[in-house]
Amino acid sequence: MPHSTEPEDFHSRVFPVREDMDYQLKVWRFERVGWYILVLLVVLTLLGLFSRGPLSSRDLQSRDGSLGVEYETFNRNGSTNPMIVHMKGQPKAVLEVALDGAWLQGFEVQTLQPQPVRSASAGQGMRFWVQADAQGQASLYLSLLGQGLGIYHGRLAMPGGASLSFDQFIFP
Repeated sequence: MPHSTEPEDFHSRVFPVREDMDYQLKVWRFERVGWYILVLLVVLTLLGLFSRGPLSSRDLQSRDGSLGVEYETFNRNGSTNPMIVHMKGQPKAVLEVALDGAWLQGFEVQTLQPQPVRSASAGQGMRFWVQADAQGQASLYLSLLGQGLGIYHGRLAMPGGASLSFDQFIFP
């Protein structure tokens, strides 16, 4: 009988049950890979790949600092996510910002705080006029309901000034 370095347990047997250990070892390897993939998916989920978390949270600023946006890159269809638009301008001035792009085809704006001085629809987007404080800063808080699937491109712009482009993905 040839000498093998494998333990006796890894040899195929016929008695008491017929075994194919080469096949069994392949099945065990496949199961092990499956467990690694499952653990990786759980870790990515906890980090925010499929919703809120560090992988999803974004904070963009324009070069001049007059426009900024905080949002979640990854959203779920039917879930509500926040978006915060920050603007800087002259103290006590009314600041205008446009939210454009095919972005509104995938999201519904459910709430808007504080209420803008004025708002209007503009093409595929919306325009908001917000009162700045004594330091010339204003923020607009939007609550968004994801109603689509896939990638949606959006753009924020202040007239004659800064603009930001962003992408959001909605999972089923």
